[in-house]
Amino acid sequence: MDDPRLKIFYVLGVGVVALLFADPFVLLFLLGLQIVLWFAARLSLSLLLASLRRLLVFISFILLSYAFFSWEDGDRVYKLVAFGAELPINLTGIATGLLLSSRIVTLILASQLIQQTGNRTAIVDGLRALHVPAYLAYSLDLVLAVLGPEERERGRGRGKGRNKEQRDGSSPAIVIKRALRGDVGVLADMIEKQISQARARGAVYNLAPAVLNDLAVVVGLSVLAMTLRLLKFMPGIPVAPGHKGIIVIPLYIFAHTLTTSRWGASQFGLIVGITSFLMGMGGKFGPFDILRHVAPGLFVDLVMPLVTAVFKKPNVLVYGLVGMGAAVTRITTLIAVAAFVEAPPTFYVLLLPMVIANVVFGLLSGLVTFHLMKFVDRLRAVSSNGEESSPAAQEPSERAAAGLRQPVK
Repeated sequence: MDDPRLKIFYVLGVGVVALLFADPFVLLFLLGLQIVLWFAARLSLSLLLASLRRLLVFISFILLSYAFFSWEDGDRVYKLVAFGAELPINLTGIATGLLLSSRIVTLILASQLIQQTGNRTAIVDGLRALHVPAYLAYSLDLVLAVLGPEERERGRGRGKGRNKEQRDGSSPAIVIKRALRGDVGVLADMIEKQISQARARGAVYNLAPAVLNDLAVVVGLSVLAMTLRLLKFMPGIPVAPGHKGIIVIPLYIFAHTLTTSRWGASQFGLIVGITSFLMGMGGKFGPFDILRHVAPGLFVDLVMPLVTAVFKKPNVLVYGLVGMGAAVTRITTLIAVAAFVEAPPTFYVLLLPMVIANVVFGLLSGLVTFHLMKFVDRLRAVSSNGEESSPAAQEPSERAAAGLRQPVK
């Protein structure tokens, strides 16, 4: 399967078949096929088990919902007696939960096969061959070039690099703490640097000014978001679900504000989602995690025009409410996966703690957005006017004529 277009169609085909059929034979055959192809491609058992371990919590919630809260006539029930109490367990429900959970396992393994058996640009090449919008191909090409293997190792950091981050106050934990106090200068500097570098790199494509502006913003913010994900958070930062949204959600609002496109935040979310997926950082739900990044962007793009029309200068609360909405839409990943495996209604009740945590951190992101907006004119000047490109950024000048065959160095 050397043609990258076939790889894209393969993952889509597996997903469609798994969704349309609930027959045990079809689902188990599809799962077995992925396992056979996995070992045929000489991928390790440890990688296979690691992919499955990430899904244990999700599948456990599904099984819990089917075993104790989902009952139908004719189900086989086992009554567990302990300490004089009787606990009915729906064995048929457990079997149903396992079978339907195989859908998501199958899709994850299929996507992992594509990631592990090709180079990191295979999906990008496939998307370009399928005539996707130019901004998507350009943006992915630049982001993946910056976040290549060498950059990832550097991002994970050697000891000296981490110590330097702690000294200059640019570690993610320190950035969050300072941002919540209203000191977002370091974060603004990071955004400015990434947008400036992205504009210099994108200049080789000879794009129209407005297109180059949007490319610089989307790529710069995407690189920053991915860099923050690559770096480890230091102790003292909450580990509840959604805590990274304190910094990431304001980036969506800036993507919407700084781009000329009506859908700047959505483009930013799409690039981050696809990049995370291609780099194996997409989380436990594979392609579904792309939705987790796109959904907040769509929300921001739809809501922010209304916000700016009503409020000339939105305050912390307004930005906090926007952040809450964006945070809640990130939960669409779990909702989509739950719908994909036909989870019972009680499963969604179990999501409430996660929704509450995301809502809280989304509200707190309003503090960061409010203070970061003070730098919007400065950042808009960087994205629209740019700065003088460095020799390194000008190096691949012949690449403008050759297209996107090689990554930017």
